[in-house]
Amino acid sequence: MKFYEYIKKHKVINEEDLAFVKEREDDLYGDQDSRPHNLDRFKLIQEVGHKLYGIDKNSIVYSAHKSFDRLPLNNPDMNKRGLHIFRMIFSRYRVPKVQDTIFDNSGLVIVNDFLKDEFVKLVSNELTSYPLVTYKTPDNLLIDAHTPGLKHMLLDSPLKDTILSYIRCKPSQSSYHIDDASAKFRRNTFVQRVLNKKDDNDEQKIMHSDIFFPAIKFWYFPDEVKDEYGPFNFLEADVTTEPFLDYFYEQSCAIANDSWDRKRDRSHPEGSMRLFDDEIEAMGLERTSVSVPANTLVVANVGNFHARGDVTKEWTRNSVHGSIRIERPFMP
Repeated sequence: MKFYEYIKKHKVINEEDLAFVKEREDDLYGDQDSRPHNLDRFKLIQEVGHKLYGIDKNSIVYSAHKSFDRLPLNNPDMNKRGLHIFRMIFSRYRVPKVQDTIFDNSGLVIVNDFLKDEFVKLVSNELTSYPLVTYKTPDNLLIDAHTPGLKHMLLDSPLKDTILSYIRCKPSQSSYHIDDASAKFRRNTFVQRVLNKKDDNDEQKIMHSDIFFPAIKFWYFPDEVKDEYGPFNFLEADVTTEPFLDYFYEQSCAIANDSWDRKRDRSHPEGSMRLFDDEIEAMGLERTSVSVPANTLVVANVGNFHARGDVTKEWTRNSVHGSIRIERPFMP
């Protein structure tokens, strides 16, 4: 949904300013073939930001900073006038829209038979030598791996090129975003071993969106992940549709006014918003439980809602895991 279409219903922006926004947003919206080749996308985004919120190109609004912990991000009046929704929608205009791609529409890609058979068992065995840790440490980074399976994943497998392609970065190109994403791939890809226990009050089991713009997390599973093993859960839906925008608009205003529901946990005002099961049901949606066969790569846009699944009994889920979140989400 376009920003001007959404914010118009709240009647918080005058008609003259709405017309200004519409003109520029119409230029930004759509696929590459329908837009001028030399379109200065960030300039148009800046013009809208300055018109509506009085911000300049160096504002924190245009950064990857997600927490509502400083001005103007936590300004109640600006959020009432749609500042957070502006960040969500206009960050997606960084590049021309790609029509009808699975990743852009649903936010989830599953690639079966990812590695050659000769490496699958190697990786599976090598992962078990690492500690039970869900986050990266100096001891589990893939860049420091010396075993043949994991070295193959880092240096010779299609993993890096596959991941970069989903954030519109082609290895043959040279740009800030490609260098930034490549560096993050090296720094943030690690061996993750999740010891999942039933009813453990893990806050990662609450549906949440990591950040306001598209960002990637990925998992390579050398072994089968069944439903009872606590697989990755995901909402396959476009978060810029009206029901989600209503949710984000309401929550951003509540956070800015310090009236947000504390049951959503401390990560909510930090920009990783929590979504309750009854809210999911009210939208007519259901979680996708990403149970997969062995040798599967799962890539998710974690700007969408996702969670760690629960188990029927204690289980350890092993994977090669990583994340990429670009630093300049409004810059082409």
